[in-house]
Amino acid sequence: EGGPGAHGGGRGFAASARERDCRAERLGMSNAEGSGPEWAVREALAKIHAVESTAKQFSKESGDRDVLAQRINEFVASLGSVRGAVGALEAEFPVELLRRLDTGINPDKFLVDAFHTCVVENQKVKGKALDLGKFHDALLEHATRAFPEEAEAYRHLKSRMDT
Repeated sequence: EGGPGAHGGGRGFAASARERDCRAERLGMSNAEGSGPEWAVREALAKIHAVESTAKQFSKESGDRDVLAQRINEFVASLGSVRGAVGALEAEFPVELLRRLDTGINPDKFLVDAFHTCVVENQKVKGKALDLGKFHDALLEHATRAFPEEAEAYRHLKSRMDT
């Protein structure tokens, strides 16, 4: 995580504009991209990280209370930026995914489980389709024995439709 001085001067609390630009470059973002939803979310995450770092180093005696309050206020302000940047976006998420996130389960596991469920359902449908094909063949065989002329007319019409 880094200790004192990891984020700038003093006890690691102040990040300069240059450091933020360097962080943006490492994340593959330029200042031109600084207005999109992704940028706003990344900045909010950076602010919450700053709050967390400050809280870990917090000492009542050293007067860090003002610094911590400043970091919290910066984070709250960044949430307004996120809300503004994301305001026009609409997204829908499966309720089950949200439940799993609430219980602390990795969202990647939800995706794996969803794919597994799809594979199982696909196998069931494939089995039903094969059974239906077998039923069609057996029905045609019995119809041919019981009604040879009609079965021949059916085959003739079917062959014309297939070509």
